[in-house]
Amino acid sequence: MVKKQIVLFAAVLLILCGCSRRNPAWEDQDVLSLLKQVQVVGNPVDLSFDNESIFVAQDQGGISVIDATDYSQHWWTDIYPPSADATLVNIRNISAVGEHKLLFLGEYVSADKIRIVDYSDPDSLRLIDSITGGTDGLQSISFSAIEAPVDDNIVQGFFGAGRNLMYVRYNGGLYLGTDYVITTPATASGMDATDNYIYVAAEQRGLVIYDRATKEKVSEIALPGQALQVKVAGNYAYVASRQGGLNVVNIGAPAEPLLVHTFDTTGYATSIDIMGSLAAVSSGSGGIYLFDISNPSSPILKQNLRSAGYTNNTKFNKGKLVVASRDQGVLIYAIK
Repeated sequence: MVKKQIVLFAAVLLILCGCSRRNPAWEDQDVLSLLKQVQVVGNPVDLSFDNESIFVAQDQGGISVIDATDYSQHWWTDIYPPSADATLVNIRNISAVGEHKLLFLGEYVSADKIRIVDYSDPDSLRLIDSITGGTDGLQSISFSAIEAPVDDNIVQGFFGAGRNLMYVRYNGGLYLGTDYVITTPATASGMDATDNYIYVAAEQRGLVIYDRATKEKVSEIALPGQALQVKVAGNYAYVASRQGGLNVVNIGAPAEPLLVHTFDTTGYATSIDIMGSLAAVSSGSGGIYLFDISNPSSPILKQNLRSAGYTNNTKFNKGKLVVASRDQGVLIYAIK
C-alpha cells in the first residue's frame, strides 16, 4: 500500500512539474514568414549587425558580410595585409561596431584571440590588431561604441574567457590591455550589462550579478540547465540555459533575484534576444522559439519554428528575425 502511494505521489509530482515548465497557451504558426535564405560556407554560429550589413561568423568557413537590403554576400577567409596571421581559421564570435567600422572576431585556434578588423573599405578587410592576453578559453564577446568618450578610447567591450570576465577599451589603433577582470564562480559563457550592473550567464552556477562600479558580486541564482547567454530588459533577465530552456529571472531587486518562469525547449537553448515584447530563443534541434513577453513572468509561446533546421543563434535586426542555421545558412524572417 505504501509503495502504491509513493508511486502515485511521484506520478502527480511529475505531472505538476511538467505543467510548471511549459506554457503552450497560444501558438500562431504564421507569425514568422521566410523572406530570404542565404547559403554560407561553414557553420554559421554568431551574428552581428550595423545599419547596412549582417555579419556572420562561420567557424571554419571564415566570415560573411551580407547586404541587409538585397542580401548579396561577400565571403572572407583571409584579411589584409597578407601574412601568416591573415587566414581566418575558426571564427565563432563576431561583434560589429558600426559607428567606427570595426569588427571584433573571436577566433579559436591554438591560443584563442580576438581579431580587430577595419571594414571601412568593404572590398578590403584590414587587420589592425589582436587581443591575446587572457583570452584562453574564450567564450563570448560583446563590443560597442562609447557614447561619450572621456579619453582616446572609442570602443568598449566585454569578453568571457574561462572563469574570467574581461572589460576592455580600445582607441581604434593600438590595443593597450584589459581595464579590469571579474573572476566568476564558473565559466563566463555570456553576459549583459546596464549602467549599474553586470549580468553573467555562468553555466552550471546560473545567473551571477555584479555591481558595475565596485566589481563586487551582488547575488547569484541557480537555474535549471546550464546558463549560456543572458539578455536584460527592464526588471527581467532572460537566460538561454542549454538543457534548461528559457529561464526568466526578476532582477528588480538585484540582491534578491527571483526565478519567475522556466520554459523547457526541445533541444539545447543556446541564444536569446529581445525586441520590444518579443523574445527569440535558438534551441539547436528544437529550432526557434518565439515568445510574447508582455507579461515576463508568464511568456506565451507564439511559434516554435522547426523548418529552420538545427539553429545555433538568432537575433532581431530592423524588425526582422535573423537565424544562423547549421543546415540552411542564414535565414531572414518577417514578423507579423
